[in-house]
Amino acid sequence: MKLDDPGLENELVSLKVLTEADRDVLAGTSAVEAMWQWMPVIATGTNFHSYFDHTLEMKDSGDYIPFTIWRKSDGAFVGVVAYADISRTHRRLRMASLWIVEEMRGTEIVPAVQLAVIERAVASRMRRIEILTPDANERSVRSIERFGAKREGTLRSYIRMANGTWADMAVLSLVGDEAVAAMALLKDRVRALQQA
Repeated sequence: MKLDDPGLENELVSLKVLTEADRDVLAGTSAVEAMWQWMPVIATGTNFHSYFDHTLEMKDSGDYIPFTIWRKSDGAFVGVVAYADISRTHRRLRMASLWIVEEMRGTEIVPAVQLAVIERAVASRMRRIEILTPDANERSVRSIERFGAKREGTLRSYIRMANGTWADMAVLSLVGDEAVAAMALLKDRVRALQQA
């Protein structure tokens, strides 16, 4: 199975490879404001359209696959996520650029997205799933640790952010059977949040 094959979904969410047609959808969300806090500087400028163009260019490189996320129950836009730094030779990738619309944070949608992304990576025979997130984004770090990713360390002053600050990046990963255990934890979390 390829990482970008159609059918990346579960009972709650559907993920589709990002295309130019998604530009207006994203431009109409709070992603535009959120990028100032957690997005890195890029050479072409720090505005929404520059980021969107950059994402499409990275997609063409073959080692970055961005997705839009949709809620299956009503077709509502959920957010974005990507596979980055894909190495088929070494069977590793990075789960990157996860952003969820504010009203769906803290709901069953977040673990459903994480589950879909990890399941596809495992089905595509990836052995290592890495996650880098700004160390200061404690909510993100906790969310990743909650499904069993192991913290490997911190990359100090690793990225200059769009707001001009330098960010330390927490490095977390799932290796081998840890991904299977993470999928079980995420399935339980989805069920628990649905029943809450």
